[in-house]
Amino acid sequence: MSPKHVRPLLLLALFLGFFGAHRFYAGKIVTGVLQLLTVGGFGFWWLLDLLLIVCGAFKDGEGKPIDTWSSDPASGSSRRVQPLVLLHHFLGIFGAHRFYAGKVGTGILQLVTFGGFGIWTFIDFFLIFCNAFTDGDGKVINEW
Repeated sequence: MSPKHVRPLLLLALFLGFFGAHRFYAGKIVTGVLQLLTVGGFGFWWLLDLLLIVCGAFKDGEGKPIDTWSSDPASGSSRRVQPLVLLHHFLGIFGAHRFYAGKVGTGILQLVTFGGFGIWTFIDFFLIFCNAFTDGDGKVINEW
């Protein structure tokens, strides 16, 4: 079973699927870039992915099925959601929320690319909203 969750995958596919955002989240970077360049395979690839997600047949980059809707609260991070949300809202384009979460490398990347030109920051919003944003140790940040 994949450590990724269906809820953010589905929301990313619905709202940013034409740009392959759900594939980046799932760890399918190459096909995410292909969807980005072809605008979701001219819509057909995007619709196929939506069908696979809804049917529970979508897999992550390692071939593991993404079929969990939420995380186990007991396996959560010691970091809190409230400062994460505030940092994301006011300084997200500079990656401040990623620095707080212990993801220094991707924080620096967001800093120099202005949040991946806003797209990466938007994806992080969905992950935080869906309780799927993880800290540097891979633990879900789900406590307020």
